[in-house]
Amino acid sequence: MTAFRDIGLKDEILRALDELGYEEPSPIQERAIPELLAGKDMIGQAQTGTGKTAAFGLPLLQYIDPDDDSTQAIVLTPTRELCIQVTQALRSYAEHLDINVVAVFGGTSVRDQAARVRYGAHVVVATVGRMMDLVSRGSLNLTAARYVVLDEADEMLDLGFIEDVEKILRMCPNGRQTMLFSATMPPPIAKLAETYMYDPVTVSITPKQLTVDAIEQAYVVVDPKQKTEKLIEILREEEPEQAIVFCRTKIGTARLDKRLREKGLPSKALHGDMSQGQRDGVMIAFKEHQSPLLVATDVAARGLDIEHVTHVINFDLPNNTEIYVHRIGRTGRVGRTGRAITFVSPKERGEIDRIEREAKTAIGEWERPDERIEHAPRPKRRDHSKEKPSEEGKPEHTKLFINRGARSGLEEGDIEFALVEGAVIPEESVHDIRILERFTFVDLDTDRAEQVLERLNDTKLKGKQIRVEYAKD
Repeated sequence: MTAFRDIGLKDEILRALDELGYEEPSPIQERAIPELLAGKDMIGQAQTGTGKTAAFGLPLLQYIDPDDDSTQAIVLTPTRELCIQVTQALRSYAEHLDINVVAVFGGTSVRDQAARVRYGAHVVVATVGRMMDLVSRGSLNLTAARYVVLDEADEMLDLGFIEDVEKILRMCPNGRQTMLFSATMPPPIAKLAETYMYDPVTVSITPKQLTVDAIEQAYVVVDPKQKTEKLIEILREEEPEQAIVFCRTKIGTARLDKRLREKGLPSKALHGDMSQGQRDGVMIAFKEHQSPLLVATDVAARGLDIEHVTHVINFDLPNNTEIYVHRIGRTGRVGRTGRAITFVSPKERGEIDRIEREAKTAIGEWERPDERIEHAPRPKRRDHSKEKPSEEGKPEHTKLFINRGARSGLEEGDIEFALVEGAVIPEESVHDIRILERFTFVDLDTDRAEQVLERLNDTKLKGKQIRVEYAKD
């Protein structure tokens, strides 16, 4: 794997990446960044969670001239949420560069945003409608915008923004570098690329990588009248750390959210009929783990990029396979496992076969999580002081992450029992157990880690489902 330092990025950017904990580029970053640094136009077919913001953002920042106060780069996004998310990422990458990144979006004062743009915005990240507004007011001039990014172009199409996107592209210089990123590539987006891009390089991170490698998929056949009751049953069985439940319509989203809360489940809704302030509040609560359950429409949830979403539930069957892949791609992020559960009526059962064929994946019938490690007793603690270090060349210890901690009532004896009796590893292989409020770290012999992952992940400990994975440094 190539390191960021080998791609040709300037020292200030590498310093920011190091501070952010970025070590190796993701597949799309490794393939896209050298091409973009070479000045080529690019079509990137990739979903949120693959690292596409850094893929287009790092080369863009590399060539911005801090001494030129004109707007040299624009990033168009379909939603306010994604606009804010991209802006925050670019600002973090530009921490040691004298570059001003400004976000402009609806739902807040256009005069304030216009002032910030006029003051000297090297990079403007914008929703399409607000950018058109600023251009029409004369507050934003695009004649120096040499770098143009269209992020989640298929969503712009779905929201009816493509005509405005074309107007914006026509305002930018002919010699610009254009980057288009889209989870799917419907014909209008392909035509847009053909018309407004020059000999683009295509980088595709296929849905199969997100679907098959990281996400466990299942379906549930249920009568439409029984869907809510079945959902409640599944949520109580699965006990997700965080879950997104997708509905097809705004009305359906609001109705399901109300019924879940009436049943005592801590749900929050996210849909287009809510005010922007309400939507922001819901997103903040979900991102900060204040709310474990989000009921949302596809459009409203588009800007969400939450690392610890453990479950995606398709309460309503998506209209096509591409939407299905995009929905479930919101779990199983960056090496973590996730679960995707899809509800179908008896008449819709054949749709699962179609999705399996088109997405080249397997979707089994839902089964209750394994309950083989419940109500574990608590053995005594051990003395590790006399343990000998490994003489092999590989690392002696490996650290594992468990998504439950003191808040779930776990104590060291519970974890020890699960490891020794449940995962069947020798007691002396466990070197340290550190239980925090919401999660636990286990330090153990490297050659026992896979055995623990295989036997304990997605089981229950003291009545709570646990997720076990390699800890990040």
